[in-house]
Amino acid sequence: MRKFLNDKLINGGAIPGFHQLQEKYLGAVYEKEKEELKTLLAGKPVAVIFDETPDVEGRCVLNILLAPLKKDHSGRILAYLADTVFLEQCNHSTVSVAVVKCLQEYRIQNEDVIVFDTDNAAYMKKAFKSALQALYPNSLHITCMAHIMNLIGNAFHKPFVQLNSFMMSFSQMFFNAGSRKRRYLCFMTNKLPTKKVTMPPNPCATRWNSWFYAVQYHREYFGLYKEFIEMETQVCGRSVPQSVERLQDMLQDPNLPQSLNVQINIMADKCKHILNLLDIFESRRPVTTKIFNYLEDLQVVFAANKEMQYEVCDEYFKEFDLPRRTKTEILRTVGEAYVNAEEKLTKYMSDGQPAIEFLQEVRVFDPRHITFLDDSVESYKAIPGFTDVPRHEFDSYFTALGPAALRAALSGVVDLDVFWDGVQERLPVLSSLAHRYKDAVSNSADAERSNSIYKLVLSSRRRSTTNQNLKALVFLCHNQRILSGAFEREEREKGKVIEWEDMEEWEDMDIEGEGMEDDE
Repeated sequence: MRKFLNDKLINGGAIPGFHQLQEKYLGAVYEKEKEELKTLLAGKPVAVIFDETPDVEGRCVLNILLAPLKKDHSGRILAYLADTVFLEQCNHSTVSVAVVKCLQEYRIQNEDVIVFDTDNAAYMKKAFKSALQALYPNSLHITCMAHIMNLIGNAFHKPFVQLNSFMMSFSQMFFNAGSRKRRYLCFMTNKLPTKKVTMPPNPCATRWNSWFYAVQYHREYFGLYKEFIEMETQVCGRSVPQSVERLQDMLQDPNLPQSLNVQINIMADKCKHILNLLDIFESRRPVTTKIFNYLEDLQVVFAANKEMQYEVCDEYFKEFDLPRRTKTEILRTVGEAYVNAEEKLTKYMSDGQPAIEFLQEVRVFDPRHITFLDDSVESYKAIPGFTDVPRHEFDSYFTALGPAALRAALSGVVDLDVFWDGVQERLPVLSSLAHRYKDAVSNSADAERSNSIYKLVLSSRRRSTTNQNLKALVFLCHNQRILSGAFEREEREKGKVIEWEDMEEWEDMDIEGEGMEDDE
């Protein structure tokens, strides 16, 4: 094309080369956006969110995000990607050094760093304890609540061996099988002409919520699977894949299909508490003052259900003629699931979550909770600076202003932003602390999202990008999506159904699933 233009047009050779955007414009745009982000963050209390991921080049990549603890017009806390760091080694020392350098570059004052959000890896906890805690005295370390809830969910469904095997085989049946997907959708559409049928969600260990969405999907369509598998076996002839063979063996068993149906129905209902909390904790809307109550309520649910397996599951057996032995085995599995989930939850309500005492005490900033909390300033040691609150401010809040706001709230829910803005003159110290800590970010979900964007930018087919250009591209892509609301639009469009994707991590699924909890 260039040769043709050079030959046929005057000044045809002045057409920019393919590298023009990256060499001439990308760097300038990146620096401009970076300066605007520094201005946005200046003087504001921030949450620091960071997470590490491997890339296709075998490097350790640390994405560091900064979130000003000020809600936007829709009540969200937005986390902006500040830096992408390529680490020679990934340990507590290299991570803490990278985070400190990033905060210094963005001119974030030490006292303005309120919270560090990471996953539950042991080296992340050590990075805070050995370095970051001393440098940033007002800061807290909160390990991602969505990550913790996902681990509790994994513990909950792990005892259902037959159900897990069925779901894995069903998903593997469609891996790199476009024609089978088309036959499946055509079959389901013919059977259910009034419904818009989608592919089943992929129960991937690295995708939070997906297992529970998948089991809810299977509850709706399980009755049609046997016919489809029989049809698929005939279509494949001698080249039937192992996943289809396994499904055929399961669905032709005299008792197993009914047993699977019961297990699917039980799990689809009983997982709702976990699924709801996963959605809440993944959200950008802060729920810091509610987290401990959510965990206590979930603990009550687990404790009650583990002691009442038959009572809570009796309704699921009525439609099926199962042997007593099979029923007993299902009830035993349900009990084991609740015991596992309760043990995991109990761990994170003690020392597993380093900020659990803070999450328990921060409820003091919500007037709804003060009736049940200690009325002594000295009792709130996990909130930095709280012991400096004047006694008269604390007493005025506990005895007068807090109860008055609660009585005035028509729905019984106090708008905390309005309340603490309104009492700022009368309770200056307490109000300042409330504004700093009541909306502390409690998840690192945005860091996980930035990792996904990084892997989209640096795919296995695009590996020649320089590190500097790669940092700029990921920075611009992530922050543009944050500001434009692209993530929220995708979540609304997706709803409760996760569209099928040809995931490359099937072979590594067990390894990645175990790696999510590095401290065990």
